[in-house]
Amino acid sequence: MFDGGTLPAGVHVDLVGGFRPDMREADDEAIRRATVFVDTRTGACKEAGDIVVPLQSGVLGEDEIAADLFDLCRSAHPGRTGDEEITLFKSVGTAIEDMAAAELLVAQDPS
Repeated sequence: MFDGGTLPAGVHVDLVGGFRPDMREADDEAIRRATVFVDTRTGACKEAGDIVVPLQSGVLGEDEIAADLFDLCRSAHPGRTGDEEITLFKSVGTAIEDMAAAELLVAQDPS
């Protein structure tokens, strides 16, 4: 965990370690200050302590999650909108992400 109050303007934070509703990598201040993105809304809102706890305490509202990977990949959300914006991405992992990674690896294998 780190102090979200020390995040510099324009930084991007990837949170990939916490995978249970009681595990956190970022504090409430990081969540407050950042534009929050997730891999899947359903997974993050049920499984990721970095999202679940702030939702329960009112630090974050579900409508304040800017976008998920589906929104970003189909350009339904532009992602970062300014150089000074702090962005935070929380991943809990999904099978479709594993499948995409596997397909990329197979496609790059010369044998």
